[in-house]
Amino acid sequence: MSTTIEHVKSTMEAYIDQTSVAQLLDALADVCRDKAEHVRVNRQDQNTARPWDRAAKLLDSLSSKIEV
Repeated sequence: MSTTIEHVKSTMEAYIDQTSVAQLLDALADVCRDKAEHVRVNRQDQNTARPWDRAAKLLDSLSSKIEV
């Protein structure tokens, strides 16, 4: 199944309407953390996991600064 950027944007907008931008960023941070852990456990690849960890930290930082 092919997902277009418009579908992704629409889905994200609906999620934001139900929650907030901060909660969307928190959810994305969780996805990044899960992705990093999956790479570490299943591929034993710390170098690939590290950018996912950084993304999670950045998203956590941003979510705490967003008020909408």
